[in-house]
Amino acid sequence: MNNTPDQVVTASLLSSGQRRRFLLLCGIYLVLWQVAWFSASLLDRFGIVSPWYLPAGLRFCCLLVFGWRGLLLELTADLLCGLLQFSMPIDLATTFLSDQPYWLLYGWVAPVLAYAAVLLPLRRWMRDAWDFSRPAHSALFLATALAASTLAALVGTFRMVYTDFLTLAQWSTILPVWLIGDFIGILTLAPLLLVRVAPGLQHYLQQGRWPSLQQSGAANGSVDLRTTLIVLMALLLVFGIPWSLELTTHFPLIALLLLLPLAWVALNYGLRSAVLAVLLLDSGLVLLIALFDQSDQALHYQLVMIAIALVGLWLGGAVEARNRILRRYRDFARVSNDLLWETDAEGRLREASGRLANRSALSLGQSWRSLLCQGSQPHLAALEKALCEQQPFHHLEIAFQGAGDRARWVQLNGLPLRDESGELSGYRGTAVDVSRSRRAKALLRSYNKDLFEKVEERTQSLKQTNSELEIKERRLQVLLAAAPVGVLELDDADCCRYLNVNGCALTGCTPEQAQGRTILDFVHPDDRSYVEFVWEIKRQSPDVQLLEFRLKRSNLWCAAYWIKLSHPDQTMDGTIMVLTNTTARRQQDERLWTLAHHDALTELPNRNLFRERIGQALAHARRRASGAAVLWIDLDGFKAVNDSLGHAAGDVLLQQVAQRLKSRIRESDTVARMGGDEFAVIMTDIAEPGMALQVATEMLASLAEPFALAQGSAHITGSIGVALYPQHADTAEALTQCADMAMYSAKNSGKNQVQVWNGE
Repeated sequence: MNNTPDQVVTASLLSSGQRRRFLLLCGIYLVLWQVAWFSASLLDRFGIVSPWYLPAGLRFCCLLVFGWRGLLLELTADLLCGLLQFSMPIDLATTFLSDQPYWLLYGWVAPVLAYAAVLLPLRRWMRDAWDFSRPAHSALFLATALAASTLAALVGTFRMVYTDFLTLAQWSTILPVWLIGDFIGILTLAPLLLVRVAPGLQHYLQQGRWPSLQQSGAANGSVDLRTTLIVLMALLLVFGIPWSLELTTHFPLIALLLLLPLAWVALNYGLRSAVLAVLLLDSGLVLLIALFDQSDQALHYQLVMIAIALVGLWLGGAVEARNRILRRYRDFARVSNDLLWETDAEGRLREASGRLANRSALSLGQSWRSLLCQGSQPHLAALEKALCEQQPFHHLEIAFQGAGDRARWVQLNGLPLRDESGELSGYRGTAVDVSRSRRAKALLRSYNKDLFEKVEERTQSLKQTNSELEIKERRLQVLLAAAPVGVLELDDADCCRYLNVNGCALTGCTPEQAQGRTILDFVHPDDRSYVEFVWEIKRQSPDVQLLEFRLKRSNLWCAAYWIKLSHPDQTMDGTIMVLTNTTARRQQDERLWTLAHHDALTELPNRNLFRERIGQALAHARRRASGAAVLWIDLDGFKAVNDSLGHAAGDVLLQQVAQRLKSRIRESDTVARMGGDEFAVIMTDIAEPGMALQVATEMLASLAEPFALAQGSAHITGSIGVALYPQHADTAEALTQCADMAMYSAKNSGKNQVQVWNGE
């Protein structure tokens, strides 16, 4: 099973080599963060924000991949950058004696926490790896990036307004630049890291090398080089020609032409190259903004950069999804034993794959008619008719011979292909090699022929023993009539043609009533769909089959054994079925199960069934992302009743307690007797903790009411402990222990009360 990078980091603490690699990655990340920040600071507007903030992309991926450990690493990177920024013009002592530490705290830590507030809950909820070939994942990525950017921009700019570094008028100008700059940084860098870097982290941390270095590294490098050259040429053409013509005022509009080479890269090379092209294009735009001093049009360029990132992400994801489908089809075709073929309108092969195509050495461009073997082929006329009428064909057995191969019989299936105008453009289909099957059938026919000849030779002698067979038949009829099991004979259409005496007793039908009925007419309506499903699957099997179901009229359970009758000369057909009454055995099994899983006195689930139910409840809660609760109940004063009124009165009291507890829960909940005067309740689908507390309070009030016994009324109370999932525990054993200890806390606090587990 593949682990997440976060799990790998946790496990890496056990290995010194993995720990060193992790620390090396942390060091590289800190260096990259500083480089990204200082590169973004070159385009600062107002000396505060950058329209292209690459550290946002690093921060987004770091928190998303490494979780809380990534938060610590990101805080270190931000604080280090802040210290370098403030300490470069003045000494370190002066920095910390001034108000600059507060700038470090609010100016650098607050945006990081804003990102963490969005990404850490998402990471906990998002169990699958990011897959930009899925539109839902792409949409979630964009929404998350926008939310994180917006929250960070609001936190950062409000901090500046609060510290009087900005006025409200300046705030309205700085806020969109900050927001869009972070958003562009995420769109530009985060997909590249998630697609190309994050998958290799686990492999590197565990084995010390990136998988791309061993798996098609040369091919990936060649594609990346071509992508880089295409991007550079596009930037030179889009910006070089207008610059030479002094059309500098139209650069933002001209920059939209970069979408064309980006689309070409995505369509030809897929998602990996698309995200690289996005980074290179946006980097080139930023460089050209600085080079041509186009900062006054930064907002227009930001919109262009967002458009480039969105087109690259969505188009690359769509191409990746298409490529996955194509790869899956090619893999299926490569390993298939059948022949997958396609012809043009003239009947020439233009596609042939599968092992049968390789064995037959089929060549593209040859006519399918040239492959046909000479001689009589019974299905050839049907094939010609289907082709002439441009209709599909199925299960046509045709003999053909490939280059240097022996003749093969194939079962041919095909569908016509039509273009946009409705004209026939070819056929596509499959061919299954049935040569071995035909040889087996021919051999079987030969054996059958010899057998029939021998049977014919012995026909005369069999006639002489016909009278003996008649006697044996009469004996068989007597045996069937006296057999302690039901015997049912069905014809080839699955209709009853014989039912013995015991079969009539089981089914509740006379032999006349049973005539012509199918096996489903004898089945109870609740079991009909199940029997029909199994019957359709196994009815043609030559082996003995078994099926257990209830009978319709008698409502008895029976086990049905049947075997298919067949003979080449059609003298014997149909099915023989033997019905055995299994009602007593099933009732005994149900009684044993009830005794094993229920309390004999109260008929409530016992401790064994409680363990099963709580496991099912927690599994249900995990699937539905809902809550659950366990209530542990111990009766106060029960021993006094038992001692004063007798054990019989105590048993009646326990039965009444069970009824009162059951009346306070839902059908989906469970009340179990754990032993003595202890009970437990399992509650599922808890929307809020107050639901469990309310039910416990109602149960406490119900127990406080008098109990009517033969010896007089009795008064008891209860102490109830409540434990909640997942707030208090996430396993069945731990949750039960928490509820039990909460109950003891209620007893120690004076009894007749409800205590919720507080962790003590």
